[in-house]
Amino acid sequence: MLSMYMEDIFAVLSQEEYRSADSIANQIGVSEKTVRKRIKGLRSALLENGADIIAKVRFGYKLVIIDETLFQNFLDAEGQEKIPEAAEERVQFLLAYLINRNEYIKIDDLCEFLYTSKTTISQTIKSVENILAPYHIVIERKANYGIRILGEEYNIRQLMCDYFVKRDNFSGLIINKQKAGVSTLAKLIWGLLVKYDIHLSEIAFENFVEYVYVATKRMGRNNYLSDSYENIQALGIIERSFIDELIKELESGYHITYTENEKNYLTLYLEGKHIIGNANNFVIQEHIDLLVIKVLDLLYREYHMDFRNNFKLRMLLNQHLVPFDIRMKYSIPLKNPLLTGIKEKYCLAYEMALKATAVLSEYYGKPISEDETGYLALIFALTLEETKSNMRSNILIVCNSGKSALQLIKFKYERTFSDYINEMYVCDLIGLEKFDFTKVDYIFTTVPIVRDVPLPVMEVGVFLENSDVRAVADVLKRGSRNFLETFYTEERFITDISSDTKVGILKELCGIIKKNELVDPDFYELVMERESYVQMNYGNYITVPHPSRIASEITFVYVAVLKKPVEWNGFPVQVVLLTSIGRKEDVNRQNFYEVTARFAFNSEAVSELIKNPHYEVLMQLLE
Repeated sequence: MLSMYMEDIFAVLSQEEYRSADSIANQIGVSEKTVRKRIKGLRSALLENGADIIAKVRFGYKLVIIDETLFQNFLDAEGQEKIPEAAEERVQFLLAYLINRNEYIKIDDLCEFLYTSKTTISQTIKSVENILAPYHIVIERKANYGIRILGEEYNIRQLMCDYFVKRDNFSGLIINKQKAGVSTLAKLIWGLLVKYDIHLSEIAFENFVEYVYVATKRMGRNNYLSDSYENIQALGIIERSFIDELIKELESGYHITYTENEKNYLTLYLEGKHIIGNANNFVIQEHIDLLVIKVLDLLYREYHMDFRNNFKLRMLLNQHLVPFDIRMKYSIPLKNPLLTGIKEKYCLAYEMALKATAVLSEYYGKPISEDETGYLALIFALTLEETKSNMRSNILIVCNSGKSALQLIKFKYERTFSDYINEMYVCDLIGLEKFDFTKVDYIFTTVPIVRDVPLPVMEVGVFLENSDVRAVADVLKRGSRNFLETFYTEERFITDISSDTKVGILKELCGIIKKNELVDPDFYELVMERESYVQMNYGNYITVPHPSRIASEITFVYVAVLKKPVEWNGFPVQVVLLTSIGRKEDVNRQNFYEVTARFAFNSEAVSELIKNPHYEVLMQLLE
């Protein structure tokens, strides 16, 4: 690579006289064979930058300048490459070197090439193998031949996009040239997208450009896709015309030849990134809609949130799964730069997306990437936010100032909070004794309530001052500040489970629940039935089992902190949150899901609870 050439051979070549391979070898301390190898590679690099190396029998090699301006720009470019000295530099160098050659390379030659020991080369190769592994690419070792990489071409291209183009894991001359090449290609593709009125998101456009850039480089070295990609007739005529013209420009400008197979894959790649038009012009595909229905059925079973008749969500999922379908069938990657933020900000939506991927993974017979899961989570996040804004509460107003004052207060609440209230009831303290609390979600009172009531209570002024308006609106919009205490109680926090197996722990927990809660007789069997499904791993020593259907009157959660981790569906678990969704609707149910999901995904919070297994610690962490 350039780092080596610029450091040694290029430094000793002359424009005035020939230098023999022997003299060059003596000067830089390598063999004549190595000199010839490096000169071959250096010549290829110089030819693109206004220079050449000519060879003359019995005389040696001489540098010849063809284009002074181009060659000077080459010399003036910032950051001339050096021999990789740091471990990370060697890893990047070796990875790029192996990807860009099909032949074997001996370990001894690599040592000589990089001026390093066999021990260091072995460590570098292991690091390279760790990078290759997620892409199903391996390093093949063959006695007397050396090493080379083996893998599917589309996996190699994905690695190159991810590791070298996206992350800029080059420096100096190479990265400057790469950026210029990507920029030139982006201008060409953008112009054609505008011409054919094809719309890609910024992320999809960037991914497509990067793929085309890598594909041209690979085909330029005679590396073509080996798998057969069918010519799908259902793809749009406009997209095909775009691809035809793009390929014509690429073949002409980059001196490459697109096979029919490469053309089909490029078309599929574009379609896999394509953003479908508005819902009014969208035609539902039967197999995609059946997948959507399965996903919505699963979410209903898991969360008892009924989105099955939510036409907008159903259409959004259908639109999303059309290009997703192509990406999955043909292993087309789609990066998600928003992934970290999605996981942090929309925990419940991400959890729902993770569970939905069980349906998708089963259908396609392969795992769904985190990037794809993140995009799916955005759709659920939008739906959850809209659900929040449409949720209205039933409230009870308690006042002891007489009928006129009660009616006046009721009128003011109706006028001020009409967007948040569904049903409103009023009574005095005496009427409170016989009131059916199952009718309402919150109680707002102008007088102290000394008796126990099973609902959140907020004291407000009779005349509903500005501070009261803000406080009431906050509760109605966001839910009661102490709603968690309705679901998580001290009596439901357990630290003395004696069993040390999943089945034993669940049996013990369900036995405690049956003694203390109104649950169906087959509660334990329903929990075990749910455990037989595909399970989600939070990765934080926590699990959240629950019955396969509604099996209790109210919503609750039992928290068990185990004395030591146990094996649970193949993963270590030390905190069990056994949840049960009640038959009675609760305005805070979604808030409960969100808080619970946020806690389950927070490894620091779970670790803190394991270190300090106390109810007060749990509530602080949840809040």
